[in-house]
Order: sequence, then structure tokens, then C-alpha cells
Amino acid sequence: MLLGGAVTLFGAIGLLRTIGDGLGSFIAYFVGGALLLDLVAVPLASGVGLLGRRRVPAAAWPAVRAGLVATATLTLFAAPLVADLGGRPDNPSLRPRHYGSGLLTALAVVWLGCLVAAAVAHRRYGTNSRNRPRSRKPTEA
Repeated sequence: MLLGGAVTLFGAIGLLRTIGDGLGSFIAYFVGGALLLDLVAVPLASGVGLLGRRRVPAAAWPAVRAGLVATATLTLFAAPLVADLGGRPDNPSLRPRHYGSGLLTALAVVWLGCLVAAAVAHRRYGTNSRNRPRSRKPTEA
């Protein structure tokens, strides 16, 4: 615990020395990120989850939910590359690919896998959620 506190203090001091005059923008960035998460991302994810749970058959819901999580993760990770944020026009070799088509290809592969998994689950368990196996509780040794 003492070592973790020392490392945290070292990082905080280094951060304050590095950003100096930009402390206000640094704080605004993190507060803005928290507000964006709380006011936009969480309600949006909750709405998609609620709507999806009501519309998607019970057997297919786990595959669709996994697809939604993978889509959100891939999209957030690739967004700066697709938008070419931080690129340098004088050095095109920094980003030599077309990242928009790469993202679309990755999403197509994810959703194809989800479609196959949902079809297998639907065929195996049908539309009746009572036929689905219940998750097992971990056994204690």
C-alpha cells in the first residue's frame, strides 16, 4: 500500500509539472469525459439494452449483446484513426491504411459471428427462454 501511494504521488507530481498552465484544460477534459459518460453513453447503452432485450429472442440475446459490446469497443478504438485525428500530412506513412473500411470489415466479421451464434442458439433452444440452460454457480472446492 505504501509503495502504491508513493507511485501515485510521483505520477501526480509529474503530471502537475508537465501540464503546468494547462491544468484547467486537463481538468475540463476529465470532467467533460465523466459528464459525457454519465449523460450520453450510459443512457444510450441502457436504452439499446432495454429495447434489444424486448425485441430480440431470448436465445439470441447473448450473441446480440456480445455484438453490441464488440461494436462499441471497436468503434471507440477506431474513431480517432477513421477521423484522422492527430495525423500528420507531411508523413503519410504514419497511417497508411484506409481505417474506415477496416472498421466496417471488422464490424461485418463480428456481426456475422453473432448471427451464426444467434442462429445456433435459436435452433438449439428455440424461442422459449425456459429451454435455455441456466448459468451454473461455481462449485466450491
